[in-house]
Amino acid sequence: MIDWSAFFVVLVATVVAASAVVTLYSLGLRLVDRSGDRPAAWQRPLGIACFVACGLVVLYGVYLVIPYFHR
Repeated sequence: MIDWSAFFVVLVATVVAASAVVTLYSLGLRLVDRSGDRPAAWQRPLGIACFVACGLVVLYGVYLVIPYFHR
């Protein structure tokens, strides 16, 4: 028997996490690569922070998927 409520919880969590990773990565690219323009002093550090946040979201997802870490 399929537990539909658990299925929808996983579906929503997956869509939110995937959207967060894509948004953080694209925002980081936009802030770091400003070819032709002179970027503001805050753009590069904020772009790098977006990449770090993206990596943390991915690492948290890997942590949740691998049962070895849950002992």
